[in-house]
Formats: sequence, structure tokens, C-alpha cells
Amino acid sequence: MDDLQFRRAIYADPKNQDADTIAAQQNDASKRQFAQDICQLDEKIMRALQVPVPEGLSEKLILRQTLASHQVQKRKTRVHLALAASVAIVGGLMLNFMQFSSAYTNLGDYALAHVYHEQGSFANNATNQVSLTALNQKMATFDGNFSRTLGKLIFADYCRFDGMKSLHLVYQGKTSPVTVFIVPKNEQLSFSADFNDKKLFGSSMEFNHSNIIVVADKNESLGQWQQNISSTVSWSI
Repeated sequence: MDDLQFRRAIYADPKNQDADTIAAQQNDASKRQFAQDICQLDEKIMRALQVPVPEGLSEKLILRQTLASHQVQKRKTRVHLALAASVAIVGGLMLNFMQFSSAYTNLGDYALAHVYHEQGSFANNATNQVSLTALNQKMATFDGNFSRTLGKLIFADYCRFDGMKSLHLVYQGKTSPVTVFIVPKNEQLSFSADFNDKKLFGSSMEFNHSNIIVVADKNESLGQWQQNISSTVSWSI
């Protein structure tokens, strides 16, 4: 595993227990130290986010703001109190939003954002190729298996898909890379069968425990990709 692949794997999951990742740490002290540093940072962030919110805080703040706004014309000094309450409400809502809400509501929007975030990291003419055996080792995490290759696989590794541990695959396409996500089902993201923007098109397939999403440019036949995936992927549960 090269340095870029290792760092991607650790950033995606600081506690990554994949065999390749563990072997890379055992063979390279700098990689082992990097993994330890990221893991410690992840734990600090988790502790920082675990701040208890007093019961009824939002209701109390809203009440305070309402009372202040009714009296603002009579007592201008209460303007500062109203502003302070507004800031506190926004801060509380933002904290809840960051902890419990997603910026995206469906699989399609998140998949497009994920692909654009990685844009430039993968070249369609890349020479590296991931073997079917290596792919299925990672697919085992999702109780799945590919019976044959879908094409030239230039990247396969775990990633965070809206906080869920997922599998990110990149295949060589006709004119640009084709991205495939294997994502555990999650009620926070609604299912999107077909989606697109001005540049990319995507489709999702629903299986018992996972969804498989394909994102590509207009030169690719998503229907053909769906057919190939359906006839190639099998699940153990």
C-alpha cells in the first residue's frame, strides 16, 4: 500500500483494521505514527463534541428572545439582550445540526458531492489496477462478493459516506472515471434511483442491506453498469 492509499484509508477510518493497512503500519514506523496521531485527534474531537445541552435550553432561549422583542421599542437597552439570545439560539441549533443532521437528504446529492470532492484525485488513464481478490477482501466487510471484474478497477478503498463506513470504487470509463459506492442502508438519506446535474449522471440500486450507487459522465451507459453489477454481485446474507 503506497503512502497516498494509506493516508486515505486512515483519514476515512482512523481505527481501520484492514489487513493491508495493518501490514503497512507494521512495516513502516512513520505510517504507524501517522495512524496513532490521527486516532488521537479523532478521540479529541469526539470528546469535544460530547457537550451536554441543558434540558429545555432552546425553549428558554426562544422565550427570552420573544419577551425582549416585544419590549424593544420601549426599552432600547433590551436590544443587546435580544441579540445575545439570538446568537445563543443559532449556536444551539448549529450544534444540534452538526451532531445530528446531514447537509444532504438523499443518496444522489451526497454521491455527487463526494465525487466532486475527490475530483482530480483519479486519472482515467491511471496505470495502477486493483485485483478482483483485493476488491473482494474489502467487499467481505459488507457481506458481498464480485464474481468477476466490471472493468479496470483503478481504486478501491473504504470511505465515509455521510458518516457511514462505505466502499469507494473507481473504474476506468470511456472518457472519465466511473465511481461506484457500496453504502449501508441508512434512514437519514432517502433513496435516489436516478439523479444528475449538468455534468454527471447517477443511479442507485437497492439490495437487502446495502445500496450500490454509480456516478459517471454522459458517455457512460448507466443501464449497462447496473446490469453488470446485478449479474456480478452476490450477498452472503
